[in-house]
Amino acid sequence: MNYTWQSYLSERNKKKYLFFSLVLLALTLFLFFQFLSFNENRCGFLFFDPILNSIGPVDVSFPIFLVTYSLCFFGIVVASRKPDLFIKLVQAYLLMTLLRMLSLYFLPLEPPVAIIPLKDVLLRSSFYAGRENVKDLFFSGHTATLFLFSFLFTNWNLKWLFSLGAVFVGILLMLQHVHYSIDVFAAPIMSYLAVITQRRLNIY
Repeated sequence: MNYTWQSYLSERNKKKYLFFSLVLLALTLFLFFQFLSFNENRCGFLFFDPILNSIGPVDVSFPIFLVTYSLCFFGIVVASRKPDLFIKLVQAYLLMTLLRMLSLYFLPLEPPVAIIPLKDVLLRSSFYAGRENVKDLFFSGHTATLFLFSFLFTNWNLKWLFSLGAVFVGILLMLQHVHYSIDVFAAPIMSYLAVITQRRLNIY
């Protein structure tokens, strides 16, 4: 059924799903913020990465920032036109964030030796609390988020747009040595897992 926001919110259960999804997302993001502070002070593993060793590093923070947030903003605007799609996005992003916390906890990594810390104004003023987080590694949140949009959208033009954007950002992240190649390669797998889990829950 193609809901409008008016028809969606007129159903009591739908209104509950939206409310609890947004509350759980806010709680999850708060926990993730706390977790990143804890994670930054842990000892991790150094990973030998032949791909990173053959490229860069080059500071490409601005194009990473521009492409990631332009596409995310566009994706949210498109998804918000359809209430059921928007709530799927909220829930899938929530699940992906939980997966990121689990992945970071069980696979703590030291940053690449030649890392050029990412200059991301939005992250630094929110989740990174004004500091340079260099251990927010496995898996790449920038790449995974763009793939999340690609997996959720049914329009093939949008799928291609976000997939190409995700690949482009992933390459730039490796070029800057912000992430290991495994962080980037794992991103679409984890993102797809979040989307599949949301579909199985089927609460929207």
